[in-house]
Amino acid sequence: MKKSVPEQEGVDSGRLAEFVERFFALRWTHSLVVARHGRIVAECYRDLCSPSDRHQLFSLSKSFTSTAVGIALGEGLIPSLDAPAVSFFPEFDSPRVSERMRRVTLRHLLSMGMGRASCGFWGDRYIAAHDRFVSSADAADMRKVSALFASNGEIMDPGVSWVRTLLEDELRDEPGSRFEYNSAATFLLSAVVQKVSGVRLGEYLRPRFFRPLGIAESAAWDSTPDGIDFGGVGLNLTVREISAAAECWLRGGVAPDGRRLVPASYMAEATSKQIDNSAPGRNPDWCQGYGYQFWRCRHGAFRGDGAAGQLAVMFPEFDATVAATAGMSNMQSELDTIYDALLPAFSAAPLPPNPEGLRRLRDAENGQKFDLGPEGAPNAAFFPDAIPGLDGDALRMRFTCSPNPVGMVQVAFEQDVGGVSLEFTFGDGVSDELRAGYHGVRSSCLRRVSPCRSFTAFAHASWLAQKALRIVAALPETTSFFTFDMDFSAMTLHVTTPIWFAHSWLGDVAINLIRA
Repeated sequence: MKKSVPEQEGVDSGRLAEFVERFFALRWTHSLVVARHGRIVAECYRDLCSPSDRHQLFSLSKSFTSTAVGIALGEGLIPSLDAPAVSFFPEFDSPRVSERMRRVTLRHLLSMGMGRASCGFWGDRYIAAHDRFVSSADAADMRKVSALFASNGEIMDPGVSWVRTLLEDELRDEPGSRFEYNSAATFLLSAVVQKVSGVRLGEYLRPRFFRPLGIAESAAWDSTPDGIDFGGVGLNLTVREISAAAECWLRGGVAPDGRRLVPASYMAEATSKQIDNSAPGRNPDWCQGYGYQFWRCRHGAFRGDGAAGQLAVMFPEFDATVAATAGMSNMQSELDTIYDALLPAFSAAPLPPNPEGLRRLRDAENGQKFDLGPEGAPNAAFFPDAIPGLDGDALRMRFTCSPNPVGMVQVAFEQDVGGVSLEFTFGDGVSDELRAGYHGVRSSCLRRVSPCRSFTAFAHASWLAQKALRIVAALPETTSFFTFDMDFSAMTLHVTTPIWFAHSWLGDVAINLIRA
């Protein structure tokens, strides 16, 4: 997608600059692309992010899965959206499949009306398993805890079919009677696309949707042990690739070159209200109705979204789209900022040049930074026995860990004049090293954030008090950022993050340390 001067597309540069400033005043927003009339009018990345970052999309993946269903329907691979889900899997049809599950159709899955009570893949089974593992100090069980940590919140048992497990699930409600957002429904849609096409969801979309929109061949979907793309989560794309998809969805499934990629009738249904999702206390943009893996919004808009602020928002009235990645807890604040600060910038016709507004916009696009804490070198009063390390001899310490939810068994600390590193070893023998700088950041590669890929972390270290070290780490391709507080007097490591959707119980973990 080409760039354009905002005024040529009927967008006021000064107001657009104000929007960019306000959007990045939301502390953990990562990247942003605004397009009008098919041209990019604003594009911004925080200092540690880049246009090449493949960001975790979480549930924004669902809109791509819906797109695949629409394409398969148009190709005749799927006979009807009213086809029962179980009919695609005769190998799993057994007396254990309930009559209620037999009434679940693809339309129910698409509109989040299948009748399932929980959002995750496994629900109560997963929670019970976690509690059982964490309550045990047995080494074998702690290895299972470590495996849980590596599996993004799901028990990845290669010997169990996820499709069969879900088809044998008990449903709380009659299909179609109630909106209940859940990723299991979207996973079953992914499995259906794979079953009828013979290839995995991402591979099915590659020639039909990704490639025509310029989405790179390397775009990949996280998958189950038996080789089915998650569907509801797991896609990793750049913000420009999100923007390209948003433009296609805005135009009812038509690519920039005029090719129709998705049937018009399907896109019209998918982006219209198919089920009521209103509920007391729910944020306003989660009450406007739900389509086929797309949310209806205020201002006549619709969107795909993912946990912690991954957005593709389409505004038909304004012929505009907004794509964003983030790691924040309040997605409604992103949408409110778009409505309040961006929409007033749009005009029906081109505007006269605005050099001052354009300069402000460019400054805003180039001036966004992460706040990872105060600058400051180690201080003798804070860590007196570490001072020899500041003369060139690195200080090293090794600790064993008390039983903990993440399955961490050992921490190695090392300090040099420029910063520190923490090496975490888990019960299965896998280690991750986090490096942090005193003056600016240091980078490292972490493998424990996702079972399917590694992520780069940028971290800054500072001493808060005597023997009290704080490391703040940002992972710009994920929704996660972490604070590690290491107290060498109390011998504790405290890990906190408000954004950690893989495991809610890992948002605040205290680990006792024993000097090895």
